[in-house]
Amino acid sequence: MCGFVGYKFNHSGVILPKDLMLEAIEMIHHRGPDHTGFWEDQSHGAALAHKRLSILDISERANQPLFNENQDIAVCFNGEIYNYLDLKAQLTKLGAVFHTTSDTEVISEGYALWGKKVFEKLEGMFSIAIVDKQKNRIILARDRAGEKPLFYLHKSEGIFFASEIKALLHLKLSKKEIDLQNLSYLFSKGYSPPSKSIFSDISKLDAASYLEFNPATGECKIDKYWSIENQLLQSKQSPLRSDEYLVSKLESLLEDAIDKQLNADVPVGMLLSGGLDSSLLVGLAARNHDNLNTFNVAFKEYPSFDESSHAKLIANSFNCNHHEIEASSIHPSMFEKLSEFYDEPMFDTSMLPTYVLSEAVSKHCKVAIGGDGGDELFGGYPHYSKLLRIRNQSLSVPYFIRSSLSRSLRHFMPTGFKGKKTLEFFGSDLGRGYPNIAEFYSTSEIGNIFNAKNIPLSHPNKLTTSNNTHYIKDFIARATFHDFTHYLKEDILVKVDRASMAHSLEIRSPFLDKRVIEFAFLEVPSSEKVTTTHRKILLKKLAAKVLPKTFDYERKQGFSIPINSFLNNAIWHEYFYQKISDADPEIFNKKFIFKLLKSSGKYRNNGEKIAALVFFMCWVERYQPNFQSKA
Repeated sequence: MCGFVGYKFNHSGVILPKDLMLEAIEMIHHRGPDHTGFWEDQSHGAALAHKRLSILDISERANQPLFNENQDIAVCFNGEIYNYLDLKAQLTKLGAVFHTTSDTEVISEGYALWGKKVFEKLEGMFSIAIVDKQKNRIILARDRAGEKPLFYLHKSEGIFFASEIKALLHLKLSKKEIDLQNLSYLFSKGYSPPSKSIFSDISKLDAASYLEFNPATGECKIDKYWSIENQLLQSKQSPLRSDEYLVSKLESLLEDAIDKQLNADVPVGMLLSGGLDSSLLVGLAARNHDNLNTFNVAFKEYPSFDESSHAKLIANSFNCNHHEIEASSIHPSMFEKLSEFYDEPMFDTSMLPTYVLSEAVSKHCKVAIGGDGGDELFGGYPHYSKLLRIRNQSLSVPYFIRSSLSRSLRHFMPTGFKGKKTLEFFGSDLGRGYPNIAEFYSTSEIGNIFNAKNIPLSHPNKLTTSNNTHYIKDFIARATFHDFTHYLKEDILVKVDRASMAHSLEIRSPFLDKRVIEFAFLEVPSSEKVTTTHRKILLKKLAAKVLPKTFDYERKQGFSIPINSFLNNAIWHEYFYQKISDADPEIFNKKFIFKLLKSSGKYRNNGEKIAALVFFMCWVERYQPNFQSKA
């Protein structure tokens, strides 16, 4: 895993100061502490700076930026290409010459022979920057699921890009101006919109996309090289498959993906939460690998959140070297530390245990295998069954009646009142859209969070809670597709990338193998994922073949912290109170926020809402953004 910063001016002969670029790349030193690389070419008005975390071919010859045989293509790469050996064999037959055993060189030689079609052939997680000196182009690309980040700033004089926003900000080309519409989206969903950031002038390249910058015209052209959406639209109804076929194919795909992702020239571990996904991955990995190192976070002080006993069962069953990390003593001041690494705010308190776990794992391994993607692909979230029940029960009530009734009743319910979200689901158009499942703020509440005089969020009504997936008739297919392309990409994978890379740890996800994704969406029927009473049906059938008989399949804790219980702790409550007291009244409506803090209790689920606000306050303190004067 790595990080990079680069640029391409419209005109040759223009470069940024080398010292500035080296300072910028040091802002993301944590992403790759093993080597710093730098290249600039004044004749092309381009430069690349790179931080390397050495995983494959840890020798100096594989340092980046890396050039192709003809020295006219420079590549910076963050991630891993799991099928690089297959591609290397194909390229060798076509005449390519290799000087390393790294996967990076496959990208440079692949682009030299295949052009932009190389991205279709890559299987893995990646963000890539390519300087094509011959064609005078910059090409940026990102992996299919969006595991690795890539931000860019497109200005009249050229394009500037980086693995993290903080490196772009250090170039002092951004106004650091908050986009108020994206701010509203953040406080409603808990993350920024796809392809956008919290800053009005900084964008993120979307997953499964590549960007081509033409300095002659100053234009950026963005295209998709892969689309599960298009495949869904073009696919005919899948033939009915037997349980035996589905289980056997999933078993084969996952086992192969795990074997490829366990390949590294450095120690590899496995994250073991005790849940179904990670336990299944460990069980399959143990078939071909002995003495696996497994890692678990324990919450001994909060038994309802502690899954360490289930993790131990799996570790013992497969003779793993198990490591348990105690996390009950997490201090709320960690929000301040996290704001350094989450330079675009997001609201997910599980970033805290993820950070703690990553810190512990990094002392033993440079690479770890995780279970991200299993919930979105195979129907693991409790809200899937809940929404399916509500959909079935509400079919007899016209949508306009449900919507009006829901809106009227919710108007009189206080923020965080239990059952308010269920009422919102009841009033949603579940026949065509997909509701906002996040437990954050309504459009009216978002307006109350900020000082309306200085931050006039005058158009929160533009924020929609549905999406354009109405063409997917099957509700569960629509729900899982939406969560895969939004929640997984903009929340889960961001959380994991920033927390792990803060400790120079690479986390890989076998569930996000291209073949597994396509199998889940194109072959597995919704009835094998979710019903009104069961979830992850197919995964559980496979687990029955792999895991011990005493394993409990019906749990769904999720990797989270007991935030509402934490708020009853004096340390947490006092920290939050002080942070709100110290907040800038020119930005925040502290009267409303204190009311939220006081109202948290037995009948209110405000813990995540308040934690989100406190983290945002820490982020504002660190980055000092400019709030637009006009909405």
